[in-house]
Amino acid sequence: MPRSNWQEHKWRRDRLWELGLKRDEYGKYLESPHWQECRKLKLDEQRDVVGYNFCEKCGRRPEATRKTALNVHHLTYERLGNELLDDLQIICRPCHDKEHGRDLETQKRWYDPRRFE
Repeated sequence: MPRSNWQEHKWRRDRLWELGLKRDEYGKYLESPHWQECRKLKLDEQRDVVGYNFCEKCGRRPEATRKTALNVHHLTYERLGNELLDDLQIICRPCHDKEHGRDLETQKRWYDPRRFE
């Protein structure tokens, strides 16, 4: 059962607070050694299973450029700071932008990400 958007926002805010970060400091969390290790483990897991990394939404195997690089995306913020690998998904930059409702060029939010499901 999909969780509501407000619940995910609450979990994100609460987990950041528990980690000593403010709501708008999610970027700091993504730079942390803990997150970098989680990210590496998720990418390694996929590579160990299928032999390469790919976008779990569209199947692309993009070259590692800033515009197309693979991102490790939180499916839930319920365990932010204590993520399970199943809480994470590997997706390409365009799919990640769509997931968060961002325009692919300007990065401004302008559309409903559910439109692409």
